[in-house]
Amino acid sequence: MDTTTNPVAPATTAKKSNPTFLTSRRERLGYNSFWFGQNVLFMITTTFLAVYYTTTLGIPAAVVGTILLVARLYDALVDPILATIIERIDLKGGKFKPWVFLAAITVPLFTVLCFGFQDVLLEQDLAVRIGYAFITYLIWGTVYAASDGPGYALGAVMSPLPAERNVLLSNNHVAGILGILVGIVALPQLLAATANNWMFSILVLGVVGLITMIPIRAAKERVRPEVRERPSILGIWRGVISNKYLMLTVVMGLLANGTNFAMSLAPFVASDLYGSPEAASLLLMLGILPVVVVAPFGARLIRRFGKIRLLAFSYIAGALLGLVAFLFCRDSFALLIAVTALKGVVLAPQVFMFSLLFADSIEYDFYRNKRRVEAATFAMQTMMAKASMAISGGVALWIIGIAGYQSTVAGEAVTQSAQALDVMWATFNLGAVVGSAIGAFILLKFYDLTEAKLKVMVEDNRKHEQIVD
Repeated sequence: MDTTTNPVAPATTAKKSNPTFLTSRRERLGYNSFWFGQNVLFMITTTFLAVYYTTTLGIPAAVVGTILLVARLYDALVDPILATIIERIDLKGGKFKPWVFLAAITVPLFTVLCFGFQDVLLEQDLAVRIGYAFITYLIWGTVYAASDGPGYALGAVMSPLPAERNVLLSNNHVAGILGILVGIVALPQLLAATANNWMFSILVLGVVGLITMIPIRAAKERVRPEVRERPSILGIWRGVISNKYLMLTVVMGLLANGTNFAMSLAPFVASDLYGSPEAASLLLMLGILPVVVVAPFGARLIRRFGKIRLLAFSYIAGALLGLVAFLFCRDSFALLIAVTALKGVVLAPQVFMFSLLFADSIEYDFYRNKRRVEAATFAMQTMMAKASMAISGGVALWIIGIAGYQSTVAGEAVTQSAQALDVMWATFNLGAVVGSAIGAFILLKFYDLTEAKLKVMVEDNRKHEQIVD
C-alpha cells in the first residue's frame, strides 16, 4: 500500500465513477447497501416490536415501555464502551471495518430471534414472555451498536475530502430511508399474507438484511493522523466532553428527537383512532419518504443556506406543522396525510444533518488538539439516537399506558377509552413541538461553527494527516 500526504490524489486500485473521489463505485455502493439492510432491520424492530409484544404476546403496554426504555438506555451505554475499545486497539482489517462486518452478520440473526417462537412463547407464563422479550432485545441492541457508530466512523475515514465525505454521509441516509420504507411496507404485507406469522415474516426480511449488509467488506479506510498514539480512556472522553460543538449537537438531537413520539405511536394512532392498522405504513412512509428526494440535494442546500440556517428552518417549520396537525387533523385522515407529508419535507434536513455536524466536530477537534477520535465521536451520535429512541418510545408507551390504553392478546378486539385516545393524539403531535422549539433556540443562540470557519479548519488539518490507499 502507498502512503501519501496529498489529500486529493485519487487512488488507482479501482475504477472511479468520479475522478475527484478517492472511493470506488463498488465501495460507495457497498457502503450504501449496508445502510439499506441495516435500516430495514432497524425499522421493523424499533417500530413493530412494541406492537408484536402488546398485540401478539399480550405483554402490557406499560411493561413494554419499561423494556424499551431500559434496553435502549443500556444500548446507549454500550456505544461508549465499544468506542473506547476501538480507539485503543488495532485490528488487522482496520480500525472500524472488522466491527461493521461482524454486525452485518449478527444484526440480522438477532432481529429474527427478537420476533421468534411466538407459538411456543404463547404457551408460557407472562413472566417467561417478558423475560424472553427483554433478553433478546438487549442482545439485539448490543450487536446493533457495532453497525451504527463504527459504520458512520467508517464513512468519515473512507476519504479526507469534505465534499466526498458529505456525499457518503448524505447518500447513506438515502439508502437508509429506502431501507426504512421497505421495512414499513413489507412487514405488514408479509404479516397479512402469512396470517400474522411474525417469525416467518421477519425471517424473510432478515435474509434481505444479511444479503445487503455483507457488501460493506468492499470499503477501505484511508484517513489517519500522521502519528497515532493509543489514547487513555480518560483522554478519549475528556476530549469528547470538551468538544463544545459535539456536545451542542448531542443536546439538540436529544431535545428534538427524544420528544418526537410520532414514530412510536403511529401504529397505535392508525389502528385505534382511524381503525386501519395498515395506515401505519402510510403515515410512517410519508413522514420519511421526502428524505429520499431532499438528501441528494443536501450539499447544495448547505452551500446555499449553511447548516445553521437550514437546520433552524427545519426545527421551526416542523414545530408549526405539529401544531397544525394537533388542532385540525384528528377528524380528517386525508388532512393528516397531507400535513405529515409536508412535515416530512421540512424535517428531512435533520435526518442527514446531524451526521455532518458530528463529522464537523471531528475537524474542529483535530484543528485544535491534533486528535481524531472518530469512534468516540460517532458513539456520541449513536448514544444520542438510542437515548432519544428510548425516551420517545418508552415515555410514549408509559403515557398511553397511564392514560388507560389496553393491551391485547393475539389480535383480541379492545375498545380504548376516550381519555386514552385523547392523550395518545396529544402525545403523537405535541411532543416534537416542544422539543423542536428548544432545539432551535439552542442552535441559534450557541452554535456558531459556520461553513467559513470549517473551511479554514479543514485546509489546516489536511497538512497533518496521512492518506492511505
